[in-house]
Amino acid sequence: MKNVIILILSLLIIGGCATHNEIYRQKTQDKLEIPPLPKWVYNTPDNFVVGISLKSMNSDEMQEAAKQMAAVMESRNHASYTIEKYAAISSDNTLKSNVVEFKLNVSASPQKTEQIYNSLELVHSIEALGYYFGLFSAVNREIDASFIRANILRMPKYFEKDKLEISDNTINCYETESSSSLVLAWTNAAVEARYNIAKYLEKEVQSAIINTDEITEKRIALETSEKLSRMKLKASYITTELKDNLRVFKVYHEMEIIK
Repeated sequence: MKNVIILILSLLIIGGCATHNEIYRQKTQDKLEIPPLPKWVYNTPDNFVVGISLKSMNSDEMQEAAKQMAAVMESRNHASYTIEKYAAISSDNTLKSNVVEFKLNVSASPQKTEQIYNSLELVHSIEALGYYFGLFSAVNREIDASFIRANILRMPKYFEKDKLEISDNTINCYETESSSSLVLAWTNAAVEARYNIAKYLEKEVQSAIINTDEITEKRIALETSEKLSRMKLKASYITTELKDNLRVFKVYHEMEIIK
């Protein structure tokens, strides 16, 4: 009988330790650390562009996907159209209230995108966070060693909130986007920055108030269509965290355009 009691107590102790370790393990996964990354991920050098693709066993496919992303990014930074249409009807009658929104950011010339793609050459690459990072250039084939050295940087204070900074010669936009896909988070942050710059450069607001049967309707239409050119990605930062056991990437971009 004594041996049975000892056996039961031993099993309870082992089970309790296992449970405690499992709880501790989960807590340590609540926030994920960023591995060391080369400087060119944080600060893209002039005449270079970053492309990202999901990591796979096929290195050629990874590089090809990253190169395509880099070509589109470079083409849109060189010249792109942003179109944003927003229409809203607010009414005392909630059944009649409605919002319609249409947004589009495309390269100004598909031929230019293809030309950029054909001219890009891989300069350096790394694999991190389950993704392939490629640094491409159509001009330079070499990069300073300081940009290749991997390190972990603290997030700059200027990324604390999204904003526009206007100077005599430039417009700088700070934009943040999140996604379970690092590729989408990276590209969407750039796209949203282009929208915000376009809004600043050109804005047209029309409003009208119509009184019908004591129901007041206010129609507001806003349309922005702007060709952006000479834009570049100056700085970036990536953070990750787990949300409901799903890794979420948060990308910060500083985009600059010359007036």
